[in-house]
Amino acid sequence: MPDCYVKQVLNGDKEAFRFIIRECKDDAYNLAISILKEEYAAKEAVQRAFIKAYEGLSKFRGDSEFSTWFHRIVVNESYQMIRNRKPERNHLFNEREIGKSQNNEVEQKIDEDHKEFFVRKALAQLSSNESLSLKLFYLHDYSIQEICDITGWSDSNTKVTLHRARKSMKAQLQQIDDFKQEEL
Repeated sequence: MPDCYVKQVLNGDKEAFRFIIRECKDDAYNLAISILKEEYAAKEAVQRAFIKAYEGLSKFRGDSEFSTWFHRIVVNESYQMIRNRKPERNHLFNEREIGKSQNNEVEQKIDEDHKEFFVRKALAQLSSNESLSLKLFYLHDYSIQEICDITGWSDSNTKVTLHRARKSMKAQLQQIDDFKQEEL
């Protein structure tokens, strides 16, 4: 849908970019959070991606959909933020999140109403690449080739990452199911 507004923005209609933001912000945030695992950092990555997209809109050739091009920018910004993080901050963040995750699992009653909660928790425990590949493939319905275009990964790397992500997700959900059985 944003593709039709790209030309308007390029013709000087800055207000048309607001529509693009409204249409793309949620998907962009979901991609960024799957990589960064931190709300504030994901919001910052999305904001930077929108700025880069606006400034570089004239470079958009239209070979693919705007969303594919923009998602590539979001992914690049997210990974750039990871590279710029201080190592000790990353370590403390992971320990804090693991502790929160365990406490939430103990406090929550596990039943059908909590499936989405546990899927999100399982995704948060996956590596950035695995979480990203699952979201792009299953939630955004991108093909393997489109995922390659967005991430810059090779075809075989994309397939391997997606395969590993499925196995990791299954293992995470199995742990939750085992926990559920212990509670009963």
